[in-house]
Amino acid sequence: MSDTLRARALTALFAAVAVVATTFVISVASAPAANAASCYSTYLSYGSRGTCVKVLQRKLGALSVDGVYGSGTRSRVRAFQADAGIGVDGKAGPQTWRKLRTYGKAVAWKSGVTVYLCEESSTRFRYAVWNNSGKRAAWELRVEGGHVFEKFVGDDRIAIQGRMHAGTYDSKKLTVWLGNFDNYKITTKVRDFSRRTLPNCA
Repeated sequence: MSDTLRARALTALFAAVAVVATTFVISVASAPAANAASCYSTYLSYGSRGTCVKVLQRKLGALSVDGVYGSGTRSRVRAFQADAGIGVDGKAGPQTWRKLRTYGKAVAWKSGVTVYLCEESSTRFRYAVWNNSGKRAAWELRVEGGHVFEKFVGDDRIAIQGRMHAGTYDSKKLTVWLGNFDNYKITTKVRDFSRRTLPNCA
């Protein structure tokens, strides 16, 4: 083969490789991001990163949603597992995801008390509360339109507590009383929980 033919063959080969590489990059870049449903079958542990870690952090509440399964996320998972009555290993596996799906979405938290909501039907939300404060607590969640939801919760546990009429709300303020009614903590850093933002109750 002459030098000219060899040069032409190499040029054609490099061009073909470039086309294949470009196609591969485009197909990878356009791959759909993980959603909550696809994350329920994943297994996450210390050091994990990505979209499913963010889903986990949002569902647990009281965490920075940075997609990094660090010591803070691991500690929160361990506490959740202990108070939900499942095996404690600090890893998000099938049991942990199942419990999180049961309780729904964390919409407000303060001083170790976290309020969760999910959509039970077209007319009802269901709410659960996790008290990880180490003390008996009471909570009151005020929402748009003057509605108030409140209840006592024992120390170190999470449980479904009741139902509310489904509407389009914004949570306005969470007040938590720890031990007695003279010791209260308030936060207005609470998440919207209109129907479009809530997961279905598992």
